[in-house]
Amino acid sequence: MNRYTAGHQLLPASFTRRAALGLGLAAGGAIALPMSGALAAGEGSRPGDRVVRPQPSALERTEREVALGRTVSVIVGEDTDEVALQDLTELLEANGCTVATVLADDAGTTASGTRIHLGSPEDNPTLPAALEVVGVPGPEDLAADGYVLAAAKDKGAVVVLAGHDARGTYYAVQTLRQLLAGGTRLPAVQVRDEPLMEIRGAIEGFYGIPWSHQSRLDHFAFYGAHKLNTYIYTPKDDLLLRSKWRELYAGEDLDQLAELVEAANAHHVDFTFALSPGNDITYGSDEDFEATVTKFEQLRELGVSSFYIALDDIPTELGEDDAAQFSSLAEAQIHYLNRVQTDYVEAHDLAPLQTVPTHYSGSDPSDYKTEFGTSAHPEIRIQWTGEGVFSPSITEESVVTAVASYHTEHLYIWDNFPVNDGRRDRLFLNPLEGRAPTLHEHLAGFTANPMIEPYASLISLANYADYCWNPPVYDAEDSWEAAVDELAGSAPEVREALRVFTDLHQNWPYREGSPSAPALTADVESFWAAYDEGEDDSALVARLEAIVDLESSLAPMASAGFYEDTLPWIVAGGHWARALLAQHEMLLALLEDRLEDASDAAAEVAQHVAAAGEATVPDQREDGVYKEDQIVPSVGDGVFEGFLARAWEELREVLPEDPSLPFRGLPGTATTTLDTYQDYAVERIVDGDLATMFWSSRAPKVDDVVQVELDGSHPIRAVKVQMAGSDTTAGDQIHEGVLELSADGESWEEVGATDGTPVLEVALDEPVDARFGRLRVTGKNPSGQWVQIREFGLAETAPSS
Repeated sequence: MNRYTAGHQLLPASFTRRAALGLGLAAGGAIALPMSGALAAGEGSRPGDRVVRPQPSALERTEREVALGRTVSVIVGEDTDEVALQDLTELLEANGCTVATVLADDAGTTASGTRIHLGSPEDNPTLPAALEVVGVPGPEDLAADGYVLAAAKDKGAVVVLAGHDARGTYYAVQTLRQLLAGGTRLPAVQVRDEPLMEIRGAIEGFYGIPWSHQSRLDHFAFYGAHKLNTYIYTPKDDLLLRSKWRELYAGEDLDQLAELVEAANAHHVDFTFALSPGNDITYGSDEDFEATVTKFEQLRELGVSSFYIALDDIPTELGEDDAAQFSSLAEAQIHYLNRVQTDYVEAHDLAPLQTVPTHYSGSDPSDYKTEFGTSAHPEIRIQWTGEGVFSPSITEESVVTAVASYHTEHLYIWDNFPVNDGRRDRLFLNPLEGRAPTLHEHLAGFTANPMIEPYASLISLANYADYCWNPPVYDAEDSWEAAVDELAGSAPEVREALRVFTDLHQNWPYREGSPSAPALTADVESFWAAYDEGEDDSALVARLEAIVDLESSLAPMASAGFYEDTLPWIVAGGHWARALLAQHEMLLALLEDRLEDASDAAAEVAQHVAAAGEATVPDQREDGVYKEDQIVPSVGDGVFEGFLARAWEELREVLPEDPSLPFRGLPGTATTTLDTYQDYAVERIVDGDLATMFWSSRAPKVDDVVQVELDGSHPIRAVKVQMAGSDTTAGDQIHEGVLELSADGESWEEVGATDGTPVLEVALDEPVDARFGRLRVTGKNPSGQWVQIREFGLAETAPSS
């Protein structure tokens, strides 16, 4: 058995050769390719049809299927795409065929068995006659990357895989792979297919740990199979792209870039190199222009023919030298960009320069956008993120307005989904939604900004592949289901387990109404409805047990990389599920008046919650230093915490003095001098829900405060402030601060101080009459960390846990 097959094929056989060249996949990062052979979905499907993804623009039925036979002659021209030929040959051999490659000039005398004509009309002179045999027009009038696939009987089986160009030829082979589905019988269909978007792919443009070299190689294989054609290299924390952009690559870094370019080309993916010089560039400087093109030239020598200048997230004030030469930021930037386009890109006959401007969101016109767009070289491609940095929807109206505002015919989307660098504790495994089906009429395409976890991003990238190829027929749910099955593999139990896991990561916080763990939520709601009637609902227990088992049940999934990427979240989910199972036992005991058993079960909860709160996700910040165990994985979109909160209230009503009950502060209102990040409002610190939090949008300054005001003065004996993402791991919090109480808001008494841990808990020997409590900053946070506070409570009784 081929080492890439084990009951279901994970990779094309061609990877055996590429592995020897250093272009294959490591055993730990295997990616499944779309060839399951599932029944087709959609209008007009019938048993026996194969799914082709992305959905072709035209797929017609023919009279009968064609059996390839065991002997196949692949007829090519001297310039037919070598990668397509290699993939086709190894696909056929993996399916049991004996394959001979025959040059077009020799086809009449040496071709035998099934004849497959491969190539484009420009490189294979046998195609016109072969197209007549199979009865379809050629690919000349299709868009770039388009292809024709058809078969017929004429003294044996005849198959045509005709691309508009080399990439189209390669894509025809990828479609054949799906249609054959591991066999040698071609279904009774013919395909005439072309993409509706020119640019389809990903931009590695996030902050945080850059993808590993191996994961990028694996992504290129995935892109080729899914007909994604673009990868933009610009990880924010590659120091040689941003803070040290003038320095050239050397040693292993340069060798790996060379291998990446070779691998991208092998899968017909355009490797675009994006430099980010905007933090310290002088736009009018000859020296900085030379530094730019010198850096580009180093990459061009490796085979890169597509370049990009990223001007996002940089200062908007011009330096002294630029201010003396230019009247605006846009004028300075366009001077620089146009010079790169004309003096370097055009001089070397490269693909047009690409850029993202400093003002990259919002469709309404502005002075910056007008000057940037009207002055830019007309061939420069401009990226835009939608109405916001994160855009829950992108409408046709919005795009039309943006095209007019930027005055460009080459606008395309930098889509900040499913990127998680702003919420590194989260995974976003929900479908790609909210992109209008008509955007191809106005845009060049999309590049998705994926997550820090490369393999966990594959679900959404498969969605982008389906959407960008054929937006009018894109079905978000259908595409998502197919992607999940592809990564899981063919085993039904693994597919079901992966759905249990992905359910815990469905909330996208930038879209109002985005569901929170919908299946888990439904089971929780069903449980509470039954509990209120004095009954138990076993569905929740079954789901929790399945979550506990995910670490083992997902281990054999097809994409080992996905499993490894998400393992911290899988393990944390198991801890949360164990906590809820213990609470379930507690609640049943309360129903049955077994109070001692209820208290015993409650005592087990804390250890599981503490384990779920351990930092197990690595991170990397602006210093470029990789560190293990920095981030607490967030699982369940708050549903676990919500269940715990209500269950504790059930226990509190029956056993108000139980030592397992969490601390609860008096009702109050909260204010802060800190700026707020997005909708993480300070009111969340007094809502009694540890699943919600306040999050600042900057690091604290000395004398910044977070304050709680009660409804009146109370004899306060205890205060508890729970910061960062969990009680067990330090993170975004007030690292240097003092806890103060006041009766009038004017005179303050210090009662405690932070110690670097995420929980500040104070029990007073004598009560302090107070209406106000505040945490006041006394020193800077390390590394400019922001502040998260989940709860800030003042109580008349000392906390028990």
